[in-house]
Amino acid sequence: MLLAKKQYIAKQISNFRPDGDISEWEHVEAVPFDQLKDVGNELPAPGDFTGSGRVAWSAKEPNMIYFLVEITDDIFQDIHPEDSNWWNDDSVEFMFDFDNTMIRDGLVQWTLGANGLDVSAAASADNTLWALSRSFNNYIYEVAIDPTAPRGPRPGNNDRGKDFRAHDGLTIGLSFHMNDCENNVREHQIGWTAGGAWDALAYGDLIFDKAYWGVDPSGKLATTWAELKQ
Repeated sequence: MLLAKKQYIAKQISNFRPDGDISEWEHVEAVPFDQLKDVGNELPAPGDFTGSGRVAWSAKEPNMIYFLVEITDDIFQDIHPEDSNWWNDDSVEFMFDFDNTMIRDGLVQWTLGANGLDVSAAASADNTLWALSRSFNNYIYEVAIDPTAPRGPRPGNNDRGKDFRAHDGLTIGLSFHMNDCENNVREHQIGWTAGGAWDALAYGDLIFDKAYWGVDPSGKLATTWAELKQ
């Protein structure tokens, strides 16, 4: 019997900017990264790795998807593997089925390194605005992804999602997860949904909702994507 697909209702937030202050995410639902993906025989111990993710959007920037990912990882690996095998460095992956095709040919991938600098797959300086805060073994990614902007060299299916516009009731496929690497290899890939990272049937539904997450904190300026890129 097939299990019901996981669903995440992405509501709106105001005044988002990746600046290390995550107060605008206070009321946003977090989902745990507690499912094995492509690598690992069992989940790592909590002291080795734990993680969670949140998703939001804004009708003022319908071409954008916002993420907050929080990771605790006991060993930081940043070896810059050969042949662009970025998955062998600590990194977070965001993978989309923009057309909800539920087939591999519909999938596009963004990857951001845990060093706060490297972008891979479809991610580029044009389409990804992000900040990584690190304190001891704790990492906080604040990310804004624009699927409509120019992409990196290895995006997956490059023609998908280039006309993306979020709106109330839109459903797309989503898998987001972390590569946990040690000893020069990837030891685990852990995410929101179980199953292969390139298995579209293993993705959850990301459903956009016009409602707002809670009450936004005061004192943060409303900033658009265009302003942030200046």
